[in-house]
Amino acid sequence: MPHRLFLLTALLGTALPASAEENPEETEEQKPKAGHSHQGEAFNQGPRHSALPIKGTGQISFPVKCTWEDGQQFFNQGLGQLHGFWYYEAERTFRQIAARDPNCAMAYWGMAMANWENEKRAKAFIKKASELKEHATEHNRRYIEAQSNYLDGEPKDAKKRKQELINDLEGIIQDYPDDIEARAFLCVRLWQFGRNGLPIHSHQAVDAILQQIFAVNPMHPAHHYRIHLWDSKKAKVALDSAAKLGHTAPGIAHMWHMPGHIYSKLKRWEDSAFAQEASARTDHKYMITRRVLPDQIHNYAHNNEWLCRNWMTLGRGYDALGMAQSLLANPRHPKLNTLERGGRSAKYGRTRIFEVLRRFELWDEALQLAETPYLEPTAKREEQLKRLRLLGQAHLGKGSLEGVRTVEGEISQLLTSATQEMEKAEKEAREKAEKEKKNEEDTKKMVKEATKKPEEWVKKVEKAGKAMSCFIALLENNHEEARKHLGSVEDDKYGLARLHLRAGDQEKALSLSEEAVKSGEKRVLPLLARIEILHAAGQKDETRKAFDLLKPISAHLDAKAPPVARVMKIADDLNLGNWQAKPATPDDVGERPPLDSLGPVAWTPPAAHEFTLPDGTGETISRKDYEGRPLILVFYLGYGCLHCAEQLEKFAQNAELFEKSGFEVLAISTDSEGDLRKSREKWEKDGGSFPFPLVADPSMQVFREWSAYDDFEKAPLHGTFVISPAGNVLWHDISSDPFMDCEFVVKEGKRLLQLHGRDL
Repeated sequence: MPHRLFLLTALLGTALPASAEENPEETEEQKPKAGHSHQGEAFNQGPRHSALPIKGTGQISFPVKCTWEDGQQFFNQGLGQLHGFWYYEAERTFRQIAARDPNCAMAYWGMAMANWENEKRAKAFIKKASELKEHATEHNRRYIEAQSNYLDGEPKDAKKRKQELINDLEGIIQDYPDDIEARAFLCVRLWQFGRNGLPIHSHQAVDAILQQIFAVNPMHPAHHYRIHLWDSKKAKVALDSAAKLGHTAPGIAHMWHMPGHIYSKLKRWEDSAFAQEASARTDHKYMITRRVLPDQIHNYAHNNEWLCRNWMTLGRGYDALGMAQSLLANPRHPKLNTLERGGRSAKYGRTRIFEVLRRFELWDEALQLAETPYLEPTAKREEQLKRLRLLGQAHLGKGSLEGVRTVEGEISQLLTSATQEMEKAEKEAREKAEKEKKNEEDTKKMVKEATKKPEEWVKKVEKAGKAMSCFIALLENNHEEARKHLGSVEDDKYGLARLHLRAGDQEKALSLSEEAVKSGEKRVLPLLARIEILHAAGQKDETRKAFDLLKPISAHLDAKAPPVARVMKIADDLNLGNWQAKPATPDDVGERPPLDSLGPVAWTPPAAHEFTLPDGTGETISRKDYEGRPLILVFYLGYGCLHCAEQLEKFAQNAELFEKSGFEVLAISTDSEGDLRKSREKWEKDGGSFPFPLVADPSMQVFREWSAYDDFEKAPLHGTFVISPAGNVLWHDISSDPFMDCEFVVKEGKRLLQLHGRDL
């Protein structure tokens, strides 16, 4: 019997899925796949685990018609989450209401609102809300109708649709003058539409509407919208909202993040960093507690990369490095977090780690991290060239001529392949032109077009090679040769200024460092370079003036970072005494909570749940049986699930891959112990054997504990987990469909084991 047919037969047996047994008249086309929602495709995505009361989501009160006694409390919570753009958790809250009261129309309105950026799903949810309008109050129906009108695609002109929504919201305000939520949603839509299609003609007029809200509720989370309103217009106007916003909804990370917009625009880097660190800690506490992957959260990666930038601006080199590393150490997922996807942890983390290592001259760390997944070689040629440039500069910093020459050799190999690629493109273009009997002019055009991108790549690699030539010349004290190639070095102005000084061009170094300080107002790094260069030029008075500029922003300088350490020594040489500023909290930021009270500064893998389950042979298997070994745990939906059988087949085919990579595999089924035993007997009867153990969880208690379960529809979900040797959940995928990419699971599992340590 072929392996595929054998495995599917063994797993499926003759039993029908439970849904078919419960609904014998339902056709195959009508039946949802196991793990899929019975309410439609839109419900397959998003959170499928129960919501809990969350403290600090905003002082909101908006009456809705709901038969569940806790429905009003949860609706207020969900509305606060909408105001905080915490869409993932808002949808979970509204789903909880719908699970308890399926006729609560406003619960589905809330789900539609939580999918503001996913119109396809929003349409499905608002359609359901419209079908249930009779169960809503007249006031509530107006909200449903407004959103339904906006999403129905009519009129076809997007600008007119937006104006229609604005008109509907204004109509609600006119008919229900005490409704401050309609005012809040009007303001956020005016801001959002103002960015695309409907310009705001008076920011002051929108602000006046917000002030009407604050007159009723001074701590309404609409301070969020006021920050957005003035962020790019006149940030200073929203300072009051920046001080209040985190306190309006302290349980929502994004509400701590947003004040950072205002503070950054005003070059108050320390205050901006506080806002972003508060956001990061709040997010991490939530993620670890709810077992949510970091990049499932809106704006998460952006907040943390911005925090990393602000720490660099303040001179907190090693803190910035730690944040960049934490972004890179977050779990990756094909749909959520890859190196190719912008706005995600992996992409941001790699960008920032290059900047931190170069700007703070952390050459030892750069060379060490190059031997780890943090800075591993990559098949993406642009990223690999960037990596080689950094390593070449690190070897220069360490004074290693051999190291720079090694990097130069690797770049030379890249140049050879790049040149061959260009020559091949030219040859193929000429052959095509000849075949098509093109004239000389058209042939030149075809060749030029075909070789355009390959030629650009050749030039980039050549430029990197010249940068290595510059570094070699510097190490050989051949300053004239070094200056010839300095234009090929990619660095910030203040970094280039230091290189010009090293190459003996003091005048150019002084000029570049002055430019860097002017363009980098209130930034530490340009001033550090300026002080070094002025001191080297013997300009003591100018050096002291540069220290005067540095002092107000010097409270958080990381003395261990090489550029800071060198400037500290210069301060000693100049007998500046206790020149450094002390950390201080401005009097216009409100009362701040201790950062440690909000949560950890980085994501860490949560502990795995324990279980002991029967394997159908009279024995039991527990999670603790795998201590000391990495484990891949698969939750599958029994022999009634064709997709699960396909997943197990795929995993069985890759048994050798798992074994060679050091991973154990265990699968947990919804089958009873008897059905599991029947499956085993069938495999053995046909002369086969399954390559890894299966255990039974017919009560689905373990499914529930591991969140491989839809709490709203009381049905199991597909789940795949990677567990560290010490029992921490490094990675997971929980979905309506099983995860099939075995190679990804192994590769990502090995990466996370290296980054988070095998002792986790």
